[in-house]
Amino acid sequence: MTYLWQQFMEYDSTERLLYGLAALFTVWALLALLLKVDKKHWFRDWAEAGFTAVWLALGIRVLLVEAFEIPSESMVPTLQIHDHLLVSKTTFGWHVPGFKGRILKFRDVRRGEIVIFVPPSAPKQSYVKRCVGLPGDTVEVRDKRVFINGRPAEVATSYGRLAKVAPSALNTLSVAGQDYINAHLPAVKAAQARGDQARAAQLAYQTSWLGPFDLATGTYYLEAAPIFVRAYAKLTDTAAVGDFETFPKGYVEPHVAGSTQPMWTTDHNLGNRDWFGPYKLGPDEYWMMGDNRDNSSDSRYFGPVSGEALRGTPILRYWPLDRIGFPK
Repeated sequence: MTYLWQQFMEYDSTERLLYGLAALFTVWALLALLLKVDKKHWFRDWAEAGFTAVWLALGIRVLLVEAFEIPSESMVPTLQIHDHLLVSKTTFGWHVPGFKGRILKFRDVRRGEIVIFVPPSAPKQSYVKRCVGLPGDTVEVRDKRVFINGRPAEVATSYGRLAKVAPSALNTLSVAGQDYINAHLPAVKAAQARGDQARAAQLAYQTSWLGPFDLATGTYYLEAAPIFVRAYAKLTDTAAVGDFETFPKGYVEPHVAGSTQPMWTTDHNLGNRDWFGPYKLGPDEYWMMGDNRDNSSDSRYFGPVSGEALRGTPILRYWPLDRIGFPK
């Protein structure tokens, strides 16, 4: 029983809710039938209505459209934490367990598009990343930037954290960052004064993304919290933006004690997150990476994604209201 509960808890919260409701209304409907409850009685009426609604919702979620909430910063600034997406499950067709390939496939994955998939490291969860490598491609990362088949292929939506900002951009970014700290630090100090250290720590590290700042040297974003501000710049911009934080070539990323984060790149002796490869993708392998390169658990850590793990593509961001649109 403990094992089944652990397996159930590995699903995301929406799936747990739907599966729980499906189980509840299935048992309820069976009881109504076994007890031969009158069709006009509320007990049977509610059971049948709930059973139909939940299983219809599950069918739509599995086969057609799924609502997806962004849980992390891995796709910032393209997708923010708590953005809500509608995801098409029909784009790449459906994988049938036990069979190769996909049925009723509309099209293949396109290089550079956002994809929802099941990672090999967490087979009951859905991740959202950008596909940067297709089957047969040779993927390489040099100094944070992606190369495909030996040629520069970095997408324009990717950002890296800066160790040093270009002098001409420093004043604009510093003022914006300090204004954010001045506006939010008092709430942290107030929580500390009340003796609520847990709340103070939560507020202190609660981040927002400010930007874009389109300056002469390039495009910047700020990751701002009440106690720190970090600058990010487009990886496709020139060296004029400043100096990116980059692991040196040959550096081996350490395994964090107690962490469940896989280290595929390191374990395969292929380098680190900023100097990786080259690695040739197999006939059914896709390479996924987050736009927020320094805060993304992606193929550099869990390896290539198989075709059967693809779930779909986002068709609409419907929440928050001020960010409604079509993510690209």
